[in-house]
Amino acid sequence: MGVANTVINDLKEYESILKEHSLVIALFTSPYCPACMGACQRFERVAEKYGHGTKTMVLDTTQTPYIEGVDGTPTLVVYKNALEVKNLKGIGEPQDQEKILEAVFKEWVATAPATPV
Repeated sequence: MGVANTVINDLKEYESILKEHSLVIALFTSPYCPACMGACQRFERVAEKYGHGTKTMVLDTTQTPYIEGVDGTPTLVVYKNALEVKNLKGIGEPQDQEKILEAVFKEWVATAPATPV
């Protein structure tokens, strides 16, 4: 399972993705955000390791419609059954990001039923 660098055309498409998958973990980034470059790489590593059966996405906020609750980057959002259950703005200092991401994946992936992605 790979991490999808996803382009969302409109809010309806985004909501459709959330409804299709029981668990979605999305990292919102920006090309203008220095902290996002490292966060993307860390997210991809952690998603490859822990994200099986989970829809994982990296979303560039310059190519994504406004999503409520995402007002800075990097922001990590976890959705379970299309409902937002966790929202981490900034996801910590660079040296702590991988541990934070691992904790989020371990917490939520363990509670989600396996679904095809």
